[in-house]
Order: sequence, then C-alpha cells, then structure tokens
Amino acid sequence: MPGNMYNYIRNGKKEIRPVVVLCAGEGRRLQDLGRSIPKAMVTIHNRPAIRYVIDYWKGFAGEFIFVVGYKKEQIIDFVQAAHIGVRALFVEQESPRGIAHAIGCAEKHLRDDFIVVLGDCLCRGAFVFPDSFVQGVGVWKTPNAGSIKQSYSVEVDKNLIRKVVEKPKELTNDLCGMGCYFFNARLFEYIKKTPASSLRNEVEITDVIQRMIDSREEISPLFFNGDYLNITSAEDIAAAEKIFPR
Repeated sequence: MPGNMYNYIRNGKKEIRPVVVLCAGEGRRLQDLGRSIPKAMVTIHNRPAIRYVIDYWKGFAGEFIFVVGYKKEQIIDFVQAAHIGVRALFVEQESPRGIAHAIGCAEKHLRDDFIVVLGDCLCRGAFVFPDSFVQGVGVWKTPNAGSIKQSYSVEVDKNLIRKVVEKPKELTNDLCGMGCYFFNARLFEYIKKTPASSLRNEVEITDVIQRMIDSREEISPLFFNGDYLNITSAEDIAAAEKIFPR
C-alpha cells in the first residue's frame, strides 16, 4: 500500500503520531561556512533546514517534540514564530551524546507509537508502507555509495531488516538507512541496555536497532521513493538547493 507525505497507513488505518525532531547538534563539519548556528538552522534558499523537515512531516504529526541543545533559543524562537499548525514541545539534550540519547530525552512524552526524524535530513518523495508493520526504519535505494557510508547500511530479508551497520566501510547492497524511524515505546528499554560504541563513545541508534533485531523485534524496511539528503557539508547544501524549490 503506497504511503504519501501526508499520512501513513498501518493495519488499514490512517496513523497520526508524535514526531520527535532531533535538532540539538552543532554541526561541526559546517563550521568552515562561518555559521555559528545549530545544524538544523543551516539555510537552503534562505530557509532553515528544519523548516523543510517540519513541512514534510507535519502531515504525519499529531504533535512535534523538538529535542534541542546547541543554541537552543534559535530553534525554539523559529518554531514558535512559524505557526506550524500542531502542538510543539521542546526538550533539552544538555550534552551531545548521540541520537539514541537524544530520543531518550523525550521518553516522558511518549507512551505508544511515534516517529523520529533528524532535523537536518530532508525528504522529497513518498514512503511505501507495508499493509501491516510493528516498527520500521526509512530505507532509500541509492547508487551513491558515499551517502550510505556517511549514514548506515541496511540488509533486508523476507521483508524485515536483519542487519544495520553504522558508517560501513564495505557495502553489500545499495540500501541506505535514513534518518527517520517509526518506533514504539519499547525502544526505550533497548536504549538503556545498549552500551556506548567504540566509534564515538555514544549509544548509536544503529546498535540499539541491531539489539532489537537480535531480540526478535520486527523492524520493517519502509522504502522511500524520491530525493533524500543528510546535510553534512557545503556540497550537500548546494545539492539541496537544486532539489528543493524556492
């Protein structure tokens, strides 16, 4: 059953859920652009990246929960002035400890199913949602190996994700894990059980997902058809300005 940018269908019913937007990052790799701002406030056509994120995901959202940190006032002021049309909450990640920790900061506001998106990952296109799924991860087919290597790789078998690898050095397919996740509250148990990785001394969300898979949680690939960009460099900004309209 095809999904679209305005809602998603699960078990034959339209689902509207809280959308957690992770926008606490400083974006150190963009410092050479002279932008002393949160990474999600980097501009594309003079609009901050987080505006594109909100516009895409607001059709899924019963409310937005923004996890803020570095120069949080810039995010809060922008969202409050933007009149996004649904309730907006803000929670703070006081120190940069990775995606899984940032999601955990919002735990008290989440009881059932929810969506997590990164505030610097832009989508233009549509997901294809299975008729039924429990939890899922956005997956994008791309011939660009660099996109996968700067994100994470995904291996799929029998319509379930079997393996995820953070920033892989070797690739086995053309599947890129995206910065969007469809979880339920069981996730928080796994975050608490997952040790920090040797890669960055953070609890990696990919390690959490792999632990869930190994514990026989069903994680479905939610394939995305369209354009996807994780803004990490000046080149990504230039690419976004070609893809997204003014």
